[in-house]
Amino acid sequence: MCLVESCNWRIHACVLLDGVSWAIKTLVSDHKSCGRLEENPMVTSQWLCTKLLPDIEANPEIPIKTLQRKALGIYRVQVKQRLMYKVRSLGRQQIYGGFDESYALLPSYAEMIKSTNPGSYALVTWTADSGNVTPRFKACFFSFAAQVRGFLRGCRPIIGIDGAHLSGYYKGILLTAVAIDGNNEIFPLAYSIVTTESMDTWSYFFRSLKALFVQHGCQMDDWTFISDRMR
Repeated sequence: MCLVESCNWRIHACVLLDGVSWAIKTLVSDHKSCGRLEENPMVTSQWLCTKLLPDIEANPEIPIKTLQRKALGIYRVQVKQRLMYKVRSLGRQQIYGGFDESYALLPSYAEMIKSTNPGSYALVTWTADSGNVTPRFKACFFSFAAQVRGFLRGCRPIIGIDGAHLSGYYKGILLTAVAIDGNNEIFPLAYSIVTTESMDTWSYFFRSLKALFVQHGCQMDDWTFISDRMR
């Protein structure tokens, strides 16, 4: 039956004995005073992702409104913004992989950095393995050789530190250390991803930073640190 009450369109069919074929028993084919319904509850995020994946592959940052216009123009379905955000997220996941897969690759990434970029510092920390409980990510710290060498050779002994919330699926905090180079421009030194911003995670960050300097033979201990909270 048609969803529009004033329209008499209807179709009635039943399955034949072979279990595959259908027979139409009743058909009122005329639609009256009803147009095409552009909101279809049967349109799922998986179906839309399959249809719009080429557009997301071409531009993973494609605006939601652009995807909505494409869905309406090509498939005549009006998709709510919330559902389209999920569609774009599914598309990105098919292109780049999921957050869980990316975090699982961190230990391999750290070892690759150390083996292919000598002088770099890469550390990934996990919770202790207790019985059948799978270890969980706790923190990571990265600094490339060119960063620390450039800082020690060409920057003032002043380090700015900051923490920012991550907006990904697993959230977390991004801790960073930056300096100012000879051109008065920001010079990135190191970064760390931790679960929360606390005394313990900042201690982890500074311990790793100190180990980084020691690794490069720097015994200097009179650095000046400036926090974003000191503005």
